[in-house]
Amino acid sequence: MRELLLPKFNNNDEGCVLVDWAVEDGDEVFADEVVAEVETAKALEELVADVDGVLHRLVEVGAQCEFGRPVGLLFDSHQERDDYLASAAVSTAPEGEEEDHDGGPEPILSDAARTLAQDHGIRSEQLRSLGKRVVKASDVQRLIDQGVMDQGAESAAAVAAGAAADAAAVVSLSTRQRAVAAVVSEAHRTIPAAFAAIAVDLTAFRATRGGAPYGLVELLVKAMAARQADFPLFFATPGADHTLVLASDANVGVTIDVGTGLFIPVLRDAARRPIGDLADDLMDFRVSALRQNFRGDAFADEAITLSLHNDPDIILAAPIVHPGRTCVVTLCAERSEVALAEDGTPFTRPVTTVAVTYDHRYLNGRDAVRFLTAVKQDLESADAIARLAG
Repeated sequence: MRELLLPKFNNNDEGCVLVDWAVEDGDEVFADEVVAEVETAKALEELVADVDGVLHRLVEVGAQCEFGRPVGLLFDSHQERDDYLASAAVSTAPEGEEEDHDGGPEPILSDAARTLAQDHGIRSEQLRSLGKRVVKASDVQRLIDQGVMDQGAESAAAVAAGAAADAAAVVSLSTRQRAVAAVVSEAHRTIPAAFAAIAVDLTAFRATRGGAPYGLVELLVKAMAARQADFPLFFATPGADHTLVLASDANVGVTIDVGTGLFIPVLRDAARRPIGDLADDLMDFRVSALRQNFRGDAFADEAITLSLHNDPDIILAAPIVHPGRTCVVTLCAERSEVALAEDGTPFTRPVTTVAVTYDHRYLNGRDAVRFLTAVKQDLESADAIARLAG
């Protein structure tokens, strides 16, 4: 028997979410075969078996998994796996429950299934009614969802009818959305986030850009990166014992979503590189997202994140702060705003909203306002724009 260990896909995350199993529980797998798909904060990754064997899953789809921990076992044969399951069931079953009251064998429960059944009062006869030799957590969850707990007084027909009625109103989340749910839940559970936003006048940007081969996204990346020295904690990684590891370079991750999933590839050394190079990289990222063929290092060494919410009419957005980051900056859609000239004459001007969601354990409101104000000044000044784009 060999453990199927989860490798460390990047240095920024402590773990990942198991999005889907590519191999059924109990099936044979071969060395170098993809057995599962996992999602880190940045990308989808494939988990590959290192030896031949018979797979026994240890975690369910959607579970949060730690790097370096086993997510499955690989047995030399089906018989070895069956013997393992049988011994595990006998060693963990309460005394007197190895067999049911009719003398038949109890189903074998995974650890997750046993815990779920105990927490929700699922009885042995309900587990046997599944007709399965090995019961997983998803099987127990189905019993819970169907509302069969403590229904012993009801007839089997009534239970089946109630389950059918419930099923008609239930919509199952996709595998990807379950993975998103796990990441979002973990972020909200562990990160006390706060939020600040500022309006940015784009008049100078429109006047100075002309036919330049860059857009507002690239200019904002440059403005953010240029402020690393003044606001180093915005470019840091949380460490142990209330410490922060400061980034050596202003590597800016930018969200890319072209309908094939959300990706956060990284624009490296954004402060020192020409803005045209950043524009070229962003175009390459969009093509890679469409083709699903990012380079292996495209997501590495991110120091700060820029989340793009530039669909028409989006004026405010507050995304989650991913574990491993101290903040995420948001760029919203451009819009027209009515303003008054010094003489009171009304006019319209192009504006947008730039915001920051931040981990309040490391950054405070005053810091967020100062950071946004500095970025705003750069985006509204023709001289600053020329400097950033030069």
